[in-house]
Amino acid sequence: MKLWSIQHKAAYDQLQEEGVLHANEKYLFCEDELRFAYDWMADQLEKRVGKAPNGVHYPVWAWYQWEGKRKRLDMRTHRRWSTKGTPIVLLTLEIPDHLVLLSDFDMWHCVLNHGEASFSVDFDKIYSEQEIRESWNDIFMWDKSNQYWPEPKTTQAVFWELKKEWVVRSEFFVSV
Repeated sequence: MKLWSIQHKAAYDQLQEEGVLHANEKYLFCEDELRFAYDWMADQLEKRVGKAPNGVHYPVWAWYQWEGKRKRLDMRTHRRWSTKGTPIVLLTLEIPDHLVLLSDFDMWHCVLNHGEASFSVDFDKIYSEQEIRESWNDIFMWDKSNQYWPEPKTTQAVFWELKKEWVVRSEFFVSV
């Protein structure tokens, strides 16, 4: 499966040196109040793909498609996610399909906001905590759309580790 991942250059250097990259918890792109969502995604990756390697808790993130397009990301817009002046690398990857979990990026924000993410939203209903958490499973139906979650889809990918041999191309940028 072809994916694209944006990494700090230091992470890329580690990948080159060690041959494998795992998500480093201290560099997660989330605030402490969002940690529950990343824990939930890690649990889903374990349930749907398999156990994490020893000592690994969080997955590596990548893009499967952006706004419905399966092509290399445009770094003129995607390099703004890091502190200005930070060296970053856009990696084009080829990862075995069975190691990857895909999800709808827009619906992922319902998880981040602790909201209901179902395809069958009832705006008059007050959802229980259990119903909200169960609705989050709908984010994995990334190729489905309806009036609430229209096309074009942006699809993210998670996997436990990135192996050096899966890197097809490396492009270096500086965050602006």
